[in-house]
Amino acid sequence: MCRTTSRSKNKEIKPDQTRGYGILRVFKKLHRTRLKTFKDDEYALQVVRDQINKEYKKHKNVTNQAVIKELNKFAQEVECEIRTTVIQAVETAPGRVALRLTPDVLVDNVPYKDQKDDKLSKESKD
Repeated sequence: MCRTTSRSKNKEIKPDQTRGYGILRVFKKLHRTRLKTFKDDEYALQVVRDQINKEYKKHKNVTNQAVIKELNKFAQEVECEIRTTVIQAVETAPGRVALRLTPDVLVDNVPYKDQKDDKLSKESKD
């Protein structure tokens, strides 16, 4: 489950502003998550950026409050999913990759166990 933070301020927000603010907040959060998750991968950054913008443009004329709430909730769930499950693998040498894990990635139930590389051990002994 993703955690959400709320900033409470003492100024009054009108109902029309709440809807727009919430949508814009999630839109920006999706883009910030994209930048952190796909750091240094220009292709992935561009593809995800285009997809986010395409989906928001596709639904920009929706006026039904219930539908808007549902779409916004879905966007929050997508952001959470990207932030907590997507990892980045960077090829360091042919056949070898390094994983870039962000602090938000959930690794508490991953069946992966780091094992020694036998080839590396044999080469270092030579």
